[in-house]
Amino acid sequence: MRISPNSHRMESMEPRTHDGFPSQDDPAAAPLNDRERAAHLLSRLSYGPRPGETDKVIEIGAEAWLKEQLQDKDPSDPRLASWLSEYQTLALTVKDCAAFTYTERERGKTQTREEQRAERKKRRIPLDEVVWSTALRAVYSDRQATEVMGEFWRNHLNVSFTKGQNIYAAVPHYEAAVLRNNIWGKFPDMLKASAMHPAMLYYLDNHLSRRPPSKQELAEIERKTKRKTGSEERAVEAVQIASQRGLNENYARELLELHTLGVDNYYKQKDVIALAEILTGWTVDGGRKGSQDFVFKASMHVRGDIKLLGKKFPEDQEKGPGQGLSVLKMLGEHKGTADFIAMKMVRFLVADKPSEKLVAKVAKTYRKTKGDLVAMTQTIVESEDFWSRSNYRTKFKTPYEFILSALRVTGADIDRQASIGRYLQEMGQPIYHCDDPTGYYDTADAWLDPGVMALRWEFATDLANSKIRGVKIPDTFYDQIPHDGPPRLWQHHLTKLILPGGAGDRTRAALATVTSEYLDKKKRVPDLYEIGPTLVGLLLGSPEFQQQ
Repeated sequence: MRISPNSHRMESMEPRTHDGFPSQDDPAAAPLNDRERAAHLLSRLSYGPRPGETDKVIEIGAEAWLKEQLQDKDPSDPRLASWLSEYQTLALTVKDCAAFTYTERERGKTQTREEQRAERKKRRIPLDEVVWSTALRAVYSDRQATEVMGEFWRNHLNVSFTKGQNIYAAVPHYEAAVLRNNIWGKFPDMLKASAMHPAMLYYLDNHLSRRPPSKQELAEIERKTKRKTGSEERAVEAVQIASQRGLNENYARELLELHTLGVDNYYKQKDVIALAEILTGWTVDGGRKGSQDFVFKASMHVRGDIKLLGKKFPEDQEKGPGQGLSVLKMLGEHKGTADFIAMKMVRFLVADKPSEKLVAKVAKTYRKTKGDLVAMTQTIVESEDFWSRSNYRTKFKTPYEFILSALRVTGADIDRQASIGRYLQEMGQPIYHCDDPTGYYDTADAWLDPGVMALRWEFATDLANSKIRGVKIPDTFYDQIPHDGPPRLWQHHLTKLILPGGAGDRTRAALATVTSEYLDKKKRVPDLYEIGPTLVGLLLGSPEFQQQ
């Protein structure tokens, strides 16, 4: 039996009364029971439970689990640690990573196809390693809250490999030094780290931003070019090229709009221009070996005092980046930044349409703690809104969340040649490949598409039936179920394992039909390993499994 992906879409978002509880529109909705609370916590601050994890959270309590998660510790899984230690670029500086991927070419020698292929493969090593290590951590790390919030910040301060080869060597260090190093720190520190990182400077073109050349400088360029080439035409062309170099507003705009204050909040176009001028000279000390280190070049900087958001920022008398650093400090402390970051965190962890009251409370925590991300997360999770039935299973998993949660809940064994990247690509969410500075959206309306749902169903059935290269659901997953019990109860045991919050009427009916058809056709003793993959695929593709 096959369930239409379109039927998933409809049921997943309509008011429901699954498991006998009132719908979210009923003001008399009962509070979440212990199993639901554990399932809810694991759906929002982890990529779903691994086998047995829901029972563990019930046993130790949500508070104890959360306290353990909100600590800056390394994951304890020895297999994960062993895998990560084998990667060559994750711990390198940008400069060292660029040197690692650089291939020396002999001048005048034409490369063979094999040499070209080897050079391209070597250049891609940082890309492949940071993408695959991110996925492995998300599946296997016991520091699940770190992985979930890592994805939040990965999108909030988005950079992408789609920008081109210059950025390849910078992203692994960006992931480590900007995101992971600050996930449980303070947002202003993360903001500053991102602003001074080659990955961000390349991605949003600030490495090119400079003060426009003066008339005197253009005249000098014309004289030098003419003297060197003896060509009037070449001299005019050189002046035209130099004239096009100047201010680039890309990063300044996104810094205000996406990273701190929010769209059209507190600032105007003149502020974007002013900020772009302040950030001229914030560039990368690149060389023939590719992207390297952040550097401030005073020769590229717009000189003088500059007014931004009604405040004057004096020129740095030491001719350094001090003017820009003062702006970053101001933005990190701004009320608009507190409000915007609070809104996005509440939307991410609680509801697509966040409560204004809770947003205000989290913003107050931001201002009180100077952007402490642990304190803000605690404020969210300790709120009534977080635990309200009206917010239970109401968010919709992104493709990334869906695939990871499916791998985790089934205890899937994965090797480093696994082809899950193809599914992320087809569903529209490959890691570190969002070209739009907004990053990937985390609200349902961005992902509720019948075509995407069909791809989710394909992944669910492929995973359940061991059709994904390098991925296998182990027999130990099925061994959690009493094989000698009544076959008609197998579906109930599997539902408990995969859907801790329970299944809706439609999903239960589909499971029952599949089981009945299997038993009616079976002439010998029923085998869980034989029918199990069909039931697992159905559960992973169910509307309830798409809910978060």
